[in-house]
Amino acid sequence: MDQLRIKDLEVYAYHGLFGAEKELGQRFVLDLILDYDMTRAAKTGDLTASIHYGELAQDLTYWCQESKEDLIETLAYKLIDRIFLTHPLVQKVSLEVKKPWAPVPLPLETCSVKLVRQKRKAFIALGSNQGSPTANLDAALEKMAEQNIRVLQASSRIETEPWGGVEQDPFLNQVVEVETWLNPEELMQTLLAIESDLGRVREIKWGPRVIDLDILYIGQEELYSPNLIVPHPYVAERAFVLQSLVEIAPHFVDPVQKKSIRQLWDAVEK
Repeated sequence: MDQLRIKDLEVYAYHGLFGAEKELGQRFVLDLILDYDMTRAAKTGDLTASIHYGELAQDLTYWCQESKEDLIETLAYKLIDRIFLTHPLVQKVSLEVKKPWAPVPLPLETCSVKLVRQKRKAFIALGSNQGSPTANLDAALEKMAEQNIRVLQASSRIETEPWGGVEQDPFLNQVVEVETWLNPEELMQTLLAIESDLGRVREIKWGPRVIDLDILYIGQEELYSPNLIVPHPYVAERAFVLQSLVEIAPHFVDPVQKKSIRQLWDAVEK
């Protein structure tokens, strides 16, 4: 991937745990690398396909000075958020925030943190069978958009019978493909927070719910942790999920099953 770099941009700002740091301020140094495709800009001179590094440097300076953070980790995270929001072309950000005047009484050149974030595409399943399911799905999508989760395409909404053996009302289901720079664990925590905000209470496994948001796939990644398994372990068994997936991504290949969504759908339909 092509890269734009702004190296060692000096900014005087007011970040730190100590009161004096927020009152007197100090020097910070930013080292930034942006990954994005520069082909169209290089071939045609189209400025909309490029990023003005002078304006970006000015923006970084302003963003650094508009708040006072305790931690430079927080500063770096917020700067990355602003970069992705302001420049949709960017696919990956690597940002090091250096604090050469850090209050450390030892001979050192600088203290710094480096954060790296990149955009990923993911498939998320939505379901609801309490209250107004249509309104619940709409509200969930709105909240996702507010949390750095951009919907690229969405399946039709279908009414399905409940899965899991618990007697309850039918569900309204949908699958969306999204793009986000949140890492997998952060994406999961964000979806759980949205569920909570919309009133979901976890009482009965596979029971009725105001909203259910499941990560089905994150690209071709395979993740196994105590808190997150991707691909979702029940994708190949849930016809209602495959029905929605086959509508928007029939040729996507399940990294575990090594079969396309179309093939998985055909298998459950037989």
